[in-house]
Amino acid sequence: MLISEVKAGMVLAHDIVDDRGNLLLEQGIALTEYYLTRLKQMGMNTIPIYDPYAAELKKITIVAPETREELSICFRSLFNKKSHEIINSGLNTVYIKQIQLAAGQMIDETEKKLAHIVNVQVRQPTADEIGHAVNVCLMAVATGLYIKLPRPVLLDLALGALFHDLGKSVVPTLSGLASDQERLHPIYGQQLLLKNKIGSIAARIASEHHERYDGQGYPSGLAGKEIHPLSRLVAIANYFDNAMTAASVTGAPRHTIAEEMLKNGNTQFDMYLLRAFFHTTPLYPVGSLVRLTTSQLAYVVKNKVRFAATPTVEIAKQKVHPGCLTATGHLIDLALKPNIAIAEVIAE
Repeated sequence: MLISEVKAGMVLAHDIVDDRGNLLLEQGIALTEYYLTRLKQMGMNTIPIYDPYAAELKKITIVAPETREELSICFRSLFNKKSHEIINSGLNTVYIKQIQLAAGQMIDETEKKLAHIVNVQVRQPTADEIGHAVNVCLMAVATGLYIKLPRPVLLDLALGALFHDLGKSVVPTLSGLASDQERLHPIYGQQLLLKNKIGSIAARIASEHHERYDGQGYPSGLAGKEIHPLSRLVAIANYFDNAMTAASVTGAPRHTIAEEMLKNGNTQFDMYLLRAFFHTTPLYPVGSLVRLTTSQLAYVVKNKVRFAATPTVEIAKQKVHPGCLTATGHLIDLALKPNIAIAEVIAE
């Protein structure tokens, strides 16, 4: 939840740790004004708050938490070594095999519940590179299933999406410029994946996920069908996840992300894949707490394919007890109310 919306008395949903992994506040603690002041001083923008009604709305999952956790743990374990050790001795084959098994499990789980995909929070809010990789993987696979890609192709897609930014772990920063690292990491990622025999398609995805459909991307300036279709899909998921993360910090309205991306169909992105992506990826997952342009708070309770920016919401109100919200039962289908829109996301 946005820290500006958090009140004393609200309960912490997860542990809060600092950059070095030190526990600052424990899950289940009731927040005080002192704690909130200190967290604001530390520069925190959001705090995980326990909301029983939102939790109930989110109880349907596509991918089991254990599967997501397995992907995250194995992926993180690959990069515990220093970059020169990764280059010289390669990636740990045990973790790679575990990731391949977890990716297969994730595909199975997503396929079984694909019909519910627009109403489930597949993407998890994160500013962490590992979380970003898992988000891109899950969103790309959901779209791949939607367009009925064969199982072997889905496995290539899952690995390529998960490892798309692998090169960032080993690329040198030339002249101290971050832009050099950004431009070179697709090439280093491709070389590292090929060296470790993770697959030529996954390596190609890593090398092409910053190419653009109009040829204005990098590192090779490929255009249109010169770019592998799976690379084009991962490029969409990667851009979307980064844009959503930025919007959570800046407060930019999410509907502008979809509008901007669709406007760039067949210039920056493959329009066919872009439309399929937004048929499986909600802007406002069910259970999100939002503020409407009427200043009312509301829970997102249902999404509709092709109407990403206009879900059905349920108005919420403050309880007498400080820091608690309750749903009122008053539903609004925003697709039928053009004068009402979502102004910002408070929590998801």
